[in-house]
Formats: sequence, C-alpha cells, structure tokens
Amino acid sequence: MDVRFHFSMIFSVLITYFIFRPVDFRSTLLALLWLVGFVLCILLHELGHALAAKLAGVEVKSIIIWLLGGLTNLERKPEKPLHNLAISAAGPLVNVFLGFVFVAVYILLYVFAPRGLEPELFIWVQTFIELCFSLALLNIILVVFNLLPIYPLDGGNIMHAVLDGLFGRSNADLITMLVSIPVLLGLIAFGLRTHDYLLLASCVLIALAIGTLNRSVLRWINLGVNYLFKRSGYYYLQGDYERAAQLYTLEIEREPEQSAHYLARAACLLNVMQKERALADIERALKLNPKSYVALELRGELCLMEKDYETALDYFSRAQEVSPNWAVPYFDRASIMMDRQEYAPALLELNKAISLMSQFPLFYMVRSMAHFKLGNLDAAHTDQDAAIRLSDKDALTVSPINLTLYEGYLDWAEDYYARAIAKMPRSFLAYQGRADAYRANKEFEKAIADYTHAIQLAPREADLYLGRGKCHQALNNPEKAAADFQSAFAKANKLHLKRQAEELLKNI
Repeated sequence: MDVRFHFSMIFSVLITYFIFRPVDFRSTLLALLWLVGFVLCILLHELGHALAAKLAGVEVKSIIIWLLGGLTNLERKPEKPLHNLAISAAGPLVNVFLGFVFVAVYILLYVFAPRGLEPELFIWVQTFIELCFSLALLNIILVVFNLLPIYPLDGGNIMHAVLDGLFGRSNADLITMLVSIPVLLGLIAFGLRTHDYLLLASCVLIALAIGTLNRSVLRWINLGVNYLFKRSGYYYLQGDYERAAQLYTLEIEREPEQSAHYLARAACLLNVMQKERALADIERALKLNPKSYVALELRGELCLMEKDYETALDYFSRAQEVSPNWAVPYFDRASIMMDRQEYAPALLELNKAISLMSQFPLFYMVRSMAHFKLGNLDAAHTDQDAAIRLSDKDALTVSPINLTLYEGYLDWAEDYYARAIAKMPRSFLAYQGRADAYRANKEFEKAIADYTHAIQLAPREADLYLGRGKCHQALNNPEKAAADFQSAFAKANKLHLKRQAEELLKNI
C-alpha cells in the first residue's frame, strides 16, 4: 500500500530538538533515535488499522504520516459494525504490544546490564535504557489518547461501532457526538492549562470531525469553509445555483483545463433544468478526463432523465469501474429498477448504496418507496423516519430535477407526508413536499390546497408561490398564476428563482 510522509513531518525535527535540547553527540543520538522510534510507532499503529481492514475485505488507499499522527485512508467504510470495531481497535492494540516490548527491554537492560562498566560504556547503556523507557511511555500515551471516547479517535470509533451494532447508525452518530463533545472540552481545558499547542491544534481538527456526525452541523461547517475559501461552493450549498454557476464560469476562464470546474457548473445547470448546457459541460469534462467517474455518472443521469435506460446503465457501470465503492451508481441503478417496477432488485441496490453512504436522506426515501410497494409498511416507515432524522428539509422536499421520483408513487407520498404532518404540523416543508407530489401526479387542486397551507406557515418562500402558480396555470387560471409568479419574483433571493418567475410571467 502507499505510505506517504506529509511535509509537516519536517517540524517534528524542531519539536524533538526543543524536547531534548541535545548538547553533545550522545544526547543528539538519543533525540534522533527517539524521533525514529516515534515515527515507527505511529506507522505501525496505522499498519495495524490497515491489516485489519485488509482482513475485513476493505481496500486501503494509502497511509499518511503527519505531524499530529497518522491517517489510514480506506476505499470505503465497512458495512458491518464488527468490522469497524476490529479496524478501530487494531491500532491501539499494536501500541499496547509495542509498549510491552519496550518495557520488557527496559527491564532486561536495567536488571541484567553488567555492573562495573567503564564510565563511557555505562553512559551508553543508560542512554538505551532511557530510550526504551521514553518509547514505552510514548506508546502508553498513544494508547490512552487514542482510546479517549472522542470521534474520530480510535476510542470514539470503537464506541461508534458498538453503538451501531446495538442501536443503528443514526442513533450511534447522535450518541457518539453527545459523548465526544464534553470529553473534547476537557481535552481543550487540559491543553490550555499545560500550554500544549499541538494538542490544541489537534482539538480543532477533532471538533471538525465531530461535526460530521450531524448533518446540520456538517452543513454549517461546509458553508463556513466554502464562504471563506470557495464562494462558488457556498452559493451551491445555499441552493443559489445560478449565482454559483456564474462563479464557476469565472473559474473555468481562469483554469480551462480543470474538468472539475465544468462538472460543478453542470451540477448547477441541472438543478435549474438547463439540460443542454449541462450536457455540454459534462462532455467537455469527459474530453479532459475520460476516467472521471463523476462525469460518467452525470452523463448517465442525463440518459436516465430521457428514459434511455440501457445507455444510462452503461455509463453507471463505467463510473463504477473507476470508483467501485461509490454509492451513487447503486442508487441510480435502483432508480431505473423502480421505474421498471422491479422493487426487489431495486431494494438490494439501495441497501448497498446506504451501506456506502448512510447520511443521504434521499436514499432512505427511495428505499421506503420500494418497501412500501413490496407491502412492508414497517420497513417503509422506519426508512421515512431515518430520512427525516438526517435532514427534514432534504427528506421532505426534493429538487426540481428529482420531482419525477413522485410519479406513480402518490399512494406512498400520501402515507409518508400524512405521518410527517402528524409529527410536525407546523412544518411547511411537509406540506410543500406533499404538494409537489400531487403536482407531479397532476392532482392540481390538492396541490394548491397544500401549497396554500405551506404559504400560510412560510409566506417568504418563493418556491411555494412558483409551485402553486404552476398548478393554477395547469388549471387554466392565468390571473391566479400571474399573481403567484409575481409574488415569487418579489420574494425570491436566488437568481434562478427570479429568472424562472420572470419567464413564467412572460408566457402567460
């Protein structure tokens, strides 16, 4: 496997110097050997994780050793909690073994070192005794630190794996986060008290990782990072797709050979239903990088929208050849099977997608549709609840490009949204989602009633006026449609919504 040393390891030499303050050859050698031993202990720790992952059938992409520790990059997260437990525990077990070895060597040298040695030789023996003691202490510290119940340290991962096996992934995420936060605060207090700035730097990274356990927190982290460093990504996450596309256009002008810029703009264009322009960007990205699995997947999704299933499946297979453990191709294949009413095989594909990407509400929504059609209401309701727990917004409403998911599934939608409304009667999102489902199935009167209820709860949401206006337009009520489109134009704070309202007004 690929083992890399990050450039930050250069600073470990300076840190070692300030720890040992060598003044002669002996102390310099002691410091150097300790540094080599430290790096080897970290490397062996990561190799322990890697070996356990290999035994669990998970490929290891690389091992990175850097100033604050090590990182083992896996191709995917194991599906079984027991495998996660074994992989997480393997690293600390290696340090336990190394600590035992260094303690044993320290005792042997201390007890059996010959007495009456010449002073110079005695000093060298003492040097190696000190080295074994310090490396034994280092491994004990590594074990204690790594076993702290803080995600993503090994102790936090072990805790998460046990909780996953007992209570399921979503509950495991929540409990792990609730346990990790107070322990992290204690660690920060310790770092402040001891003026350990490396520990405090680690705490910042740990805090960011803890945030990934909660979708809402992760979203705010992503928004903050993108706002500071990539404004186009910030607008995309905010759903302001046209403004994001404009910024991606500037990035394309600066770096025309970067396929990622074209794909990002294509994603924006798809969300505002500009399929032709999106196709042009995807084709350009494929010319620049024929092995881009994202480009292949997006190309397949365009074929899926056109009901060209065979071509779509070919693109999905090609994407999966490049990235075999990416969840999206499984989901898209399941979407084709759902269109064909092949619910049992679709369920298998959705199970695989969720095992690879468990934080995506849409996956649970579609799996609940499959369970519903197969008559398993308990499983359907479990998936509906899981989707809402992850993100009520993403679970209750879908982007315009995904509205076709509702077609032919009105019975499921009525069941789903009735349950959601019973639990969250003040949520405009639940009424909006049901209205979208009614509109997709041409039940315009019912859609208007739900859009109206949603508008009463959230009168500033431009999407609601657009949806209701389209229903009025379908029922040949141009005056009411125009009034809704004008309201949408006035209230919209996103460019593509304003433009859509303006174009709809012109067509009345």
